Amino acid sequence: MKRLQQWGVAGGLALAAFGGVVACDPAGEMTASAVSITTDQLGTRALKDHGIDVRWMSCSASVNSATTASRTPSPRPSGGTAKGVASVDCQGETADQQKITITGRITEQLDGRCVRGRLTAEVGKRTVFDVSGLGDCTATSGPAGKTSAASARS
Repeated sequence: MKRLQQWGVAGGLALAAFGGVVACDPAGEMTASAVSITTDQLGTRALKDHGIDVRWMSCSASVNSATTASRTPSPRPSGGTAKGVASVDCQGETADQQKITITGRITEQLDGRCVRGRLTAEVGKRTVFDVSGLGDCTATSGPAGKTSAASARS
């Protein structure tokens, strides 16, 4: 029981620390942490929507030479629309041990609900999607909606 309490305290501290980092992000500026977390979550969901059994996924992003990594599951970032240019690189694995990659450039991140730019996902040697956005890029407020890989090419 004591070990469970220690994990609970450690998890709470990690969430508090993350919340502090996101809260300090300058308004309207794209950050590597927000891009990596949002791409991680939306990319994983889009792969699952395409029938891919994702075992794990980890994304990193760089904006103006700042690099941050995230690993699913992660808290959803908050804020508004952030514009800029970020490079994102995600690596992962399927349940049957195939390599997963999602790579591209992000030009906009919308409150944890959407990333716009150019993203390509490959599983093994097969392109699963090549899209200009992930998530609900049409929403103006509210919680994250169903992720779609609109314009996906299989």
